[in-house]
Amino acid sequence: MKNSLAWSLRPCVWLAVCVAPFFPTHDGAADDAAPAVGIAVRDITPEPPIRLAGYAGRDRPADTVDGPLVVQALALKNPSGERFVLAALDNCEVSRAFMQPVLAEFADRFQLGPGEVAVVSSHTHSAPVLDDTLTDMTQPPPADRERIAAYSRRLKSALVEAVGAALADCRPAIMEQGLGRACFAMNRRVYQGEHVVFGDNPDGPVDWDVPVLRIRDAGGAVRAVLFGYACHGTSVRGGNDWYVVSGEYMAYARRHIENHEPGAIAMFLTGMGADCDPAPRGRLIDAKRHGLELAGAVMGVLGRPMQRVCGPFRFAYEELDLPLAAPPGRERLEKDARSGDPHVRMRAERHLRLLDAGQPLPETVKLPIAAARFGDDLTFVLMGGEVVVDYSRRLKRLLAADRVWLIGYAYEVPCYIPSARLIKEGGYEADSSLIYYGFYGPLRPAIEAQVVNRVEALVARLRARP
Repeated sequence: MKNSLAWSLRPCVWLAVCVAPFFPTHDGAADDAAPAVGIAVRDITPEPPIRLAGYAGRDRPADTVDGPLVVQALALKNPSGERFVLAALDNCEVSRAFMQPVLAEFADRFQLGPGEVAVVSSHTHSAPVLDDTLTDMTQPPPADRERIAAYSRRLKSALVEAVGAALADCRPAIMEQGLGRACFAMNRRVYQGEHVVFGDNPDGPVDWDVPVLRIRDAGGAVRAVLFGYACHGTSVRGGNDWYVVSGEYMAYARRHIENHEPGAIAMFLTGMGADCDPAPRGRLIDAKRHGLELAGAVMGVLGRPMQRVCGPFRFAYEELDLPLAAPPGRERLEKDARSGDPHVRMRAERHLRLLDAGQPLPETVKLPIAAARFGDDLTFVLMGGEVVVDYSRRLKRLLAADRVWLIGYAYEVPCYIPSARLIKEGGYEADSSLIYYGFYGPLRPAIEAQVVNRVEALVARLRARP
């Protein structure tokens, strides 16, 4: 009965207009104290054949492109000079190693400090593999590795170009926010006895919120529409569509929104829903259906009164060291190095090389977190990693008065960030996914309190500033 009820509620997306908050509008030109906004876009569509990221099961490169991939940069600049840039990237994720040279160039060319550029990966599982980012998950042969390296160089250049162009484009702006709802995200953790497996769990936790931020110029013309959703980019799960380059449901949603708002850029910011998948899923048509549903939720918000977002932004950034379980001894590593699973074997070999070089084995995972607060109207909270939906639900309760917009896959993705509940239950997000990320785990259950406490402290620090 519960399953039938959950599915019967799915048409609620067409009523998304009903949940957009009815806030009064504010007419007039841009506030002198508000941040100026700059926007830039660069095309990063690959030439096939190219290996796609996100699944270990693909056995060949993609040979078709269904739609363009882009990197979009949105720069915010206070009247007093502080800057913050959101860079939305059509890719599964980026690593710290991948981003290090890019961040160095941001600092050298634009004098942007730690955390001041947040690259937010869409987490589409239909975009190219990148250097130093789960590269070995796909086991690419040498010829494919050369194409991956060439594409990675191009992507890094596009990131730098887009950020520089957005900074140069900053001009007065009016910002307005609202909230919609889309119902296709479903928790994927299914309980079978003592085990947790992938599937559809309509009784599991989800976050169906669709936050929306509309940005106008001083004359009232819409320049950008930012929107988010807490769900994996995994509408496509096999068959020939598995070898098609696409931005997944989030890119299809962008196209519909841009058609609805001619001349505007639609930018997707991934939420915290790493244990949720789109449902139903399987083919490219499912990604297009989910994109239409998400775009409908956004358009419902845009068609109703929205709340003005005022004031300059205040920003804070930190990096946490999240503790892992004690690393394995040499005997376990040598056993794993003989495993028939190449991913288990490669993880063990990397750890053995560290031991042989006299270096310590990893005992922590570094996690970037940040907050950007706009007066008392809106607070972005950004976190690296694949953050599960328990954090989204908990932080929204704790920080409800701060009107938080939660963003995952920001800065870099070191691994999944499971909650204490998931660590206790086990399963992919808490345990076996660490094989691909190169860690022995799991993370310790105390990380949930550690993360939540630091996010609360960051937001409180910005709240207290004049």
